[in-house]
Amino acid sequence: MSTLSDLRPTARLRQIDLVKQAGIDVSDWKYFRGGARHAAANPKYCYEWVFVEPKEFVLLNLWHDMFEEEKHGGIVVNLNSREWAKRVIGVQKHRATKGDEAFQLAVKDKLPIRVIVITGRQRTRPTEKASHVEARLLDPVSWRITKYDWETGECTITRGEEKFMDQFSIPDDTGGKPKRRVVSGTSFVRDPVVRANVLIRAQGKCEWCREMGFKMVDGRIYLETHHVVSLSKNGPDTVKNVAALCPNHHREAHHGETRNKMRKILLKTLANIYRQ
Repeated sequence: MSTLSDLRPTARLRQIDLVKQAGIDVSDWKYFRGGARHAAANPKYCYEWVFVEPKEFVLLNLWHDMFEEEKHGGIVVNLNSREWAKRVIGVQKHRATKGDEAFQLAVKDKLPIRVIVITGRQRTRPTEKASHVEARLLDPVSWRITKYDWETGECTITRGEEKFMDQFSIPDDTGGKPKRRVVSGTSFVRDPVVRANVLIRAQGKCEWCREMGFKMVDGRIYLETHHVVSLSKNGPDTVKNVAALCPNHHREAHHGETRNKMRKILLKTLANIYRQ
C-alpha cells in the first residue's frame, strides 16, 4: 500500500508527456506558434487542470499537499471546484468550472479518475500569485469519486479500485433468451454516490450483525444497501437513512416479524454515526 511520501513526485516531467502517457490524444497541442517543437508550451492545454477522455476516464492535476491519509490506509482528496469558481475570474473561473463539470460527468458515467500529482507553490486564495509547479508524476493507480454533493459541488476522490458492491452494481445478465413482457409503472432512482458512501462506511461488514459480506468472483465484498425508511414512504435518499446489510438481514428488514424493531435500531445507529 502506497503512503503519501511514495506519491510525492521528484522530477519536473512535462504536462504534455504525462497527459499522453495517460492515454489522451495530444496531437492538437502542436497547433501553436513554433509548431510541434513548442507544443508542450501551448497555453491552451499546458495550464489546464482537467482533461476528459470521453466514456473512458477523467485526468486531473492534483496537488500532493491536498492528499489525506485515512485511518484504514486509504488516500483521499476533498475539494470543491464549484466554490473556487465563485471566487475567481477569467481563465481561473473557466478552469474551475470545467473541473466541476468533469466531476459530474465522472459520477454520471461512472468514469475512473487518473491523477497527475504535482508539488510546488499552490495558489490558495484568488489574490495570491499564480501557482508554480516544481515536480509532476502520473499516478499508475486509478482513483474514483466516492462522494459528490450535487447541491454544493463538494467532492471526495479516493485512490484505488472499488472494494465493495451492492445489489444495484450487478449487471443484468440473464444468460439466455427469456420470454419478455411489457410492464408499466414507476421506480425510484437511487443516488449511486450515496450507495458508494454507505458501502465505504460499512467497510464490508453488515451494519446489523457486523459479519463480513461475501466475496464476489472479482474480489469485491458484497452487501445490500437498504433504505431504513423506504423511499415509498418518503424516506430520504441520504447516508443517514441507508444501511449496508447482508442479504439475509436485508430481507428480514423488509419481511421479518422484527422489521419494525430493526428499523428503530438502525435509525438510532445511523443517527449516532452522524451526530455532530
